[in-house]
Amino acid sequence: MKIMRDIKGITTPMQLFALLPFFTGDKEDMRLRTCGRLYGFVVMLGLLVSSTMFCQDVLFASQEYKLLSHSQGETEEINRTIETLFCICSYTMIAVSCVHNGSKHFRTLREIAKIDEYLEVNGFNAKYSCRFLGTLLAIASASVVVVAFYYIHYLSDITISRQCILILIYSLQMIYSFMFALYLRTILMNLTQRIEFLNQRLDEFTKDEKNTFDKENWRELSNLIEIFCKFRYITENMNAVTGVALLFYMGFAFYTVTNQSYLAFSTLTTPTQLRKNYDTMGLSCAWVLAETTTMSMICSSCDCLASEANTTSQILARVYGKSKEFQNIIDKFLTKSIKQDVQFTAYGFFVIDNSTLFKIFSAVTTYLVILIQFKQLEDSKLEDSAT
Repeated sequence: MKIMRDIKGITTPMQLFALLPFFTGDKEDMRLRTCGRLYGFVVMLGLLVSSTMFCQDVLFASQEYKLLSHSQGETEEINRTIETLFCICSYTMIAVSCVHNGSKHFRTLREIAKIDEYLEVNGFNAKYSCRFLGTLLAIASASVVVVAFYYIHYLSDITISRQCILILIYSLQMIYSFMFALYLRTILMNLTQRIEFLNQRLDEFTKDEKNTFDKENWRELSNLIEIFCKFRYITENMNAVTGVALLFYMGFAFYTVTNQSYLAFSTLTTPTQLRKNYDTMGLSCAWVLAETTTMSMICSSCDCLASEANTTSQILARVYGKSKEFQNIIDKFLTKSIKQDVQFTAYGFFVIDNSTLFKIFSAVTTYLVILIQFKQLEDSKLEDSAT
């Protein structure tokens, strides 16, 4: 199956972390493995139990997770605690959502595999590789864990047991977000290539040599529109499968970028003689770089697929005016779902495309100003109490 060959590089790691179900067989015999389902539920249960314990400890013993030995303001410590809780919820919900939607995800892959048979017969052989982007994202994600280990192990007074917990939390978040983003990039760009191939074939009907109506043209156009309908169904299923995970990850990434930008600003505005005691600039830069890279990869992947899928209706509009016979075919097969714009959303809360990054950074700027004002108010109160 071509789709399985195209995503082969990321399949095994995804399955090991329960983000993709284990399956066996080929084409019509393709089915979920019972032991694979059980493995997914065991991983999900383990994450739920451990995450509950971690959240309880971080919430009720937040002072024990203080990153720097020296005292910081309440705003920074509260924000850091909330960020850690969001981190736990993010990777847990990514895993839980993927395990819960495993069967639906499997059916979607099987549908793609069936369509690939038609595409390969008609000459489709493209394959998308994101090796460079994957390497870049892996480096950015690993840098967060490495820098966090330095701060936690060498600069904090956190006990060894809680050091392990905090590093484990950060590691799981980086692993799950990295694999989730890389898989989305791979599968969505492969779908984009397939739709682009079909759009090129459909565009041939706008040329003069295709104006003549015959049975062969009628059959080809009918097949194309039917496959476009299936791809619309597949795209909606992919969004349904990943919607919850996207919501929790994007929420965590937004909060992290905002908080770490604020912490970086706090470091820069700290007096020079005290800066060494409060310096978390390295960790802040690592977090912002990793989350920005991951969000960019996800948003661009969703935007590419949506843009290519929405191009279909534009081509069909040109074909519609070429021949009256073609109009009858298009009227018959062009359903309401095809006429609607394809969008990827975070469980329906907001659309994910290239404009999402601009909106996120606009919101980050706004919240950053608010946090800075809180910081200035806190500092002024400390100065008043000192005098």
